[in-house]
Amino acid sequence: MNGRCAVQAALGLALFLCPCFSQQRPLKVLLLYDMEGVTGASSYKHVSYAHKAEYEEGRRSLTADVNAAVAGLKAAGATEIVVVDGHGSGNTVGPDVLEEQLLAPAKMIARTRSFDIYMDSYDHSFDAIVAVAMHAGAGNQTGFNSHTYTYEDIQYKVNGIPYNESMILAMGAARFKIPLIMVSGDDQLEKEIRRHLPWVRCATVKHAVNRALAEPYAREEASRRIETAAREALLALDSARMPDHPGPYRFALTFQDEAQARNAALLPGAEIGPDAATVQIRAHDFEEGYRQSLRLIALASAIGRNQALQAVISLQPNAEALRLRIAEWLAERWLELLPPAPPAAAPGAPQRFWGAR
Repeated sequence: MNGRCAVQAALGLALFLCPCFSQQRPLKVLLLYDMEGVTGASSYKHVSYAHKAEYEEGRRSLTADVNAAVAGLKAAGATEIVVVDGHGSGNTVGPDVLEEQLLAPAKMIARTRSFDIYMDSYDHSFDAIVAVAMHAGAGNQTGFNSHTYTYEDIQYKVNGIPYNESMILAMGAARFKIPLIMVSGDDQLEKEIRRHLPWVRCATVKHAVNRALAEPYAREEASRRIETAAREALLALDSARMPDHPGPYRFALTFQDEAQARNAALLPGAEIGPDAATVQIRAHDFEEGYRQSLRLIALASAIGRNQALQAVISLQPNAEALRLRIAEWLAERWLELLPPAPPAAAPGAPQRFWGAR
């Protein structure tokens, strides 16, 4: 090999080994979506499976929001995008997003067992998390459909700090050193994110008029905002941070009334807080406290659903007959006079879980 060829070979090798010319490292991103923060969701009916026509509108808008985020992530170098359903509309036959319309390389999580979306959707293999169609937290009286995990609580605080679901997700992911880098939703969500997770990019897609009404931005503008925020967030991954909320933790949930709080306080370790509608539980670990808070919510929800049942029955013209039949059914069950339950159906295809149900 003459001198000139040797120099050319050396230059070629140097270029091949240079990081700017080498293949980019794989980037795996979890994309969790909720639904209240969907661009086109301006009524609670858009996010509820019970209201079929409005729900289908919400699904189409959700799919457009998710695909805008996928496009931004892909443009920034994401090689694997795993999508998890974080809403729970009441749809048990499929995810809320139109799965067949997802852009590559996005793929839905599908498991044979239920799992917690905020704690169990990811592992150490993920590099970042984005959350689409999120909403403001409990206690925000202006955020569209604002709540934290449930409609039963009107305030959800950890160590005195009001928490929304994006913050729960960020704290859960911090266990694995995975940063939450981007969210989308209404302008009230953006205010909360700026206050508590200021490094997180936020795509605002609608104006919250109040808890029951929102004014969506135009589709093209909303998609542009989501795509831009997702792309910029992943490109700035090296500067992403984790929440700095050290333990021990005091979870304080304020419920809609004292009856719900009294039932929630039956959980071992729980205590009534500074007012009769607030229940507190303490934990050294955030995940432990979060999972205990879900048990508080379940106990309060049992009371809430019974209150709803009684209220609806009272409005019926045959309310007294319905109450009598309920009392008779309870007595017949106690005396073992009810007809035998029908045999269980033969096992079919394994049940699929996409996230929240």
